[in-house]
Amino acid sequence: MNAIRSRNGPAPDDFWCEGLPLWNATETKGDEHADVGFYLRLIARSQRPVVELGVGYGRVARWTRPEYGVDESVRMLRRCAPLVPGMRPVAARVHEYWLPERAAFTYAPQNLMSLVGGPEQTLEALAAVHRNTRRGGRFAFDVAVPDWDRITSRLDQPLVKGQVGSARVGYRAELVSVDPKGGHGAFRMHHFVDQLDEDGEVLTRVRYRPVAIDYYCPRRWREMLTRTNWRVQRCWGGFAGEPLTGASRRQAWLVSR
Repeated sequence: MNAIRSRNGPAPDDFWCEGLPLWNATETKGDEHADVGFYLRLIARSQRPVVELGVGYGRVARWTRPEYGVDESVRMLRRCAPLVPGMRPVAARVHEYWLPERAAFTYAPQNLMSLVGGPEQTLEALAAVHRNTRRGGRFAFDVAVPDWDRITSRLDQPLVKGQVGSARVGYRAELVSVDPKGGHGAFRMHHFVDQLDEDGEVLTRVRYRPVAIDYYCPRRWREMLTRTNWRVQRCWGGFAGEPLTGASRRQAWLVSR
């Protein structure tokens, strides 16, 4: 596989290769692929080429069949390639990638835009998508709506996400900073995977390097999108097209260039 490389090259992280597939497998049945249908419906109304940012191991791309898959991990791109024949891999970070042609539709699933860095890096990522999108092209992404009270009440507590066979996936959240009035909070997620014996006792625990997550409220996202010259078309409160309300825990954006 010949990946298109960014200027700085890829920087793979073992959690995305090993832990994330287990994390996704713990989702409640019926919810594990809720985002796939959402992006498929948008792609059906879009022209090509289509680009997935953070394509990973191809969980979404195997259904959406993008022409380009962007990921900073060459290891993940190699894993994805057999699942998405014809997709051109782009080994780059989201805020640095360049495509050989401009996209008609780009999407970033599974909270990816909360993982690119702080406010300045997020603006750089939004600008990178903008410069790689043709005039009239669109960009869609989903991120969590932060529940500051719930997040801060669970800080530094080891929590279990779920279990797949003898593998149990969990995490601990570490606070970096939080500014609810400013609509932004920065955290580090310390993920782990336990292998359990027949009695549920831990045989081994693999700890992964912490993952930085920046949560933004909808108002802050709208401000950043405006600053990077995107025109907001819609913002939903879920993958079924629910309206965004104060009770929403998901925000799904559709913007155009």
